[in-house]
Amino acid sequence: MKAGMDDSARRICTHPFAWCEIHPDGSVFACCPAWLKTPIGNLLEQSLPEIWNGPAARGLRRNILNGTFHNCSRKRCPRLACDAPPVMTTAEVVDPELRAALDRGKVHLPYGPKILNLCFDPRCNLSCPTCRRAPLALDDAGRERVGLLTRRIVEQAAPHAEELIVSGYGDPFGSPAYRELLAAITPRTWPRLRRVGLHTNGQLWDAAAWAQLAHLHPLVKSAEISIDAATAATYDAIRRGGDFGRLLRNLDFIATLAIPLTFSFVVQCVNYRELPVFVELARRYGAVVYLGQLVNWGTFDRAEFTRRAVHLPGHPEYNELRAILRQLDELCDVDLGNLRPLL
Repeated sequence: MKAGMDDSARRICTHPFAWCEIHPDGSVFACCPAWLKTPIGNLLEQSLPEIWNGPAARGLRRNILNGTFHNCSRKRCPRLACDAPPVMTTAEVVDPELRAALDRGKVHLPYGPKILNLCFDPRCNLSCPTCRRAPLALDDAGRERVGLLTRRIVEQAAPHAEELIVSGYGDPFGSPAYRELLAAITPRTWPRLRRVGLHTNGQLWDAAAWAQLAHLHPLVKSAEISIDAATAATYDAIRRGGDFGRLLRNLDFIATLAIPLTFSFVVQCVNYRELPVFVELARRYGAVVYLGQLVNWGTFDRAEFTRRAVHLPGHPEYNELRAILRQLDELCDVDLGNLRPLL
């Protein structure tokens, strides 16, 4: 798209123009790497300004502006699959800085990352098989790396961030680095911050933990709780180290906080039949449901992943999953995400 060209009806994705996701090895992504695998740089090797307007980032933005969406996966990305935000027309973009950059066809941006998704501390109170093979503890080098990334995020990303998401990897209540970072947020260090989103398994989010974040209460505008089950037996099997009863007690508390809730569910062969009951569980707490395909993050061998991945057409229970998804498709409080193409 050429600068100055009136192309407000063209569909674009705002993520490469706003989103920054940082992983434990320092890799920086302009989208979820399950959907767009190409990193735009490494925060352990480069400064964030160098990465944000570096050649990889500019190339991604160019591919959005020219309409090719090259390197994006239309099968894995739930927003491309559903044609939902951040996929939108430029006319729908309300942020004035972002809209100006899109209208002018800019790939070198005059502002820093607006949305920061922290994924750099893998420590969690659970060890779910979909995420890790065993409980994870950091050695001295790992803790030093997390500390260095924390400092660089606060120094280089915090001045620009308008929205903070904690966390795409690890747990905001189970990770020492995330807890310390959240506790240290002030208007001086994060001057543009307007929204905080919590992404957690919910096991440690009780009244005492919430009280420790009292300074952030006005900023927490959303919460996603990864559950993946509707019964204690299934939860015990796929949420290793979790307690379903404790989760429900915490949800009773969380539901009183008037924070918009999303309950997420990664679909696999051991849990998909519980989807209708899971929707009812979410409604009980006033939450919407978000579904996603199982992704192999290196925790399964090929045979085990194939056995679990009921969303793959060759799976013997694939059509049974599709029938359940058809039942849920028209529900306004259920987002099928990247499972929608199955229909």
